[in-house]
This record gives sequence, C-alpha cells and structure tokens, in this order.
Amino acid sequence: MIFMLFSFLAHFTVQPIIVLSNQQDHFIAMEYKGMSNCIYKVIVTDSLIFGEKVNGYITVEPSFGMGKTVPQELMHSPEAYVDKAMEAKYRDPISDMHGFMNTDKDNFIIRKSDIRKVYNNPAKKFGMGYYPYGGRIIIETIKTAENRKAERDLILIGDQNPDDILKMFK
Repeated sequence: MIFMLFSFLAHFTVQPIIVLSNQQDHFIAMEYKGMSNCIYKVIVTDSLIFGEKVNGYITVEPSFGMGKTVPQELMHSPEAYVDKAMEAKYRDPISDMHGFMNTDKDNFIIRKSDIRKVYNNPAKKFGMGYYPYGGRIIIETIKTAENRKAERDLILIGDQNPDDILKMFK
C-alpha cells in the first residue's frame, strides 16, 4: 500500500501556483505647467512609461469658475482626480503610440532606457494648498519627440506611497 501511494505521488506533477499580486501598474500624478497644472495617469510597463493626461487644471475651492476642484471628502483617493470622460479617450497606448501621442499634446512616453535617475523628493511643493500628496517622483531623462522635458516632477496626489511607486521603475 505504501509503495502504491509512493508510486502515485512520484508520478504526480506539481503545477506552480500563480499568485496574482496587487501591484500597481499605474499611479496618478499632478504636474505643474507654468501657472497651471494637469493630472496624469502614469502607466509603467517593462520598458516604457506613458503619461496620459486625464484632467486639466485643478484648483482649490472656491474655484470661481477656473479649473476643477476635487471634493474634500474624496481628496485622499487618487482616482478622484481623474476625469472619467478624458480617461475614456484612451485605448491601449502600447498598441497605438502615435494615436496616444495625438490624443493630447501634453501626453508623454519615456523609454526606461532613457532614464538617468528616478527618485522621490519629499519636500513640500509650493501651491498645493490643502491637497494631500505623498511626495514627488522626479524622473531625469533625455528629451525626445515623445517626451519634451528632461525632468518630470510628478506630484503624487492623494494617498499614494512613493516607495511603492518607485518599485514600478525597477
């Protein structure tokens, strides 16, 4: 009996268990544009970083008709800063990079191989008012046709852990 059980176990193939992680593939960030700002959904893949503009000018209340505000009870949720109508304009950026770039002039694509340095700057960002944020992800890179800035200063709006975000870039 023991021999039969051993024979059965010896021929039993063990399949690997696949554990789906809760790891993010994107984060939400604000970037200043002169006297204005915009909101990006930043998608990080193995080789590329896509910045898709998902909201325009965000301001504090009262806005006096300028820009958009996020209700105070939702400010800690990064997704509350995303304009769902703007986000709906995007399909799969990897399959149509040209279309992605043409969707909005502020969109960007950075090749990971072009990155010189990525780090978190925990210093306060002037002008953030009462909006909660978890630091600033700084991406130092080279300018390209798809990325017209040598440095991206991406403010992590809402409750986002900069250490988790930095892990996406490794």
